[in-house]
Amino acid sequence: MKDYMVGLGFDIHRFSRKKKPLILGGVKIYNSPGLEAVSDGDVVLHALSDALCGCCLLGDIGDYFPPQAKESKGIDSRKIINFILGKIDGKYEINNIDVTIVAEKPRLISYKKEITSSLRQIFSAPCVNVKVKSKEALNILGGKNSIACLALASVRKR
Repeated sequence: MKDYMVGLGFDIHRFSRKKKPLILGGVKIYNSPGLEAVSDGDVVLHALSDALCGCCLLGDIGDYFPPQAKESKGIDSRKIINFILGKIDGKYEINNIDVTIVAEKPRLISYKKEITSSLRQIFSAPCVNVKVKSKEALNILGGKNSIACLALASVRKR
């Protein structure tokens, strides 16, 4: 097994018709509908959870939080990421986190620093980078009706 490992995560959710907050990277985004999901719909933390699972050969978050399980309904995504961090604690050290949020709306540029700060706190890691991209009005990844996130994480085996 290599000393350094890399994992890729991806998540996407459509906007909800129910009144619920939009949460990205643990940050509430105001003036936007939330995302339809079994959990709170935080695509950033979901993608990062899967990226870390990939790095550390842990499968994916669905293995631990199956959508059909009662315990998964409405779960705060911080609980999901904390569970994954608990599984890697003492075995791996997070080296780098890189996130790309893909959304046509809302405009997220003004939240970029806050999301980066939130992720640095959650992961106790200084090497966190957040990018926001629009879909350029293309009907990709659900068009205007969804938000997607790609996440890359690298770890070093202890």
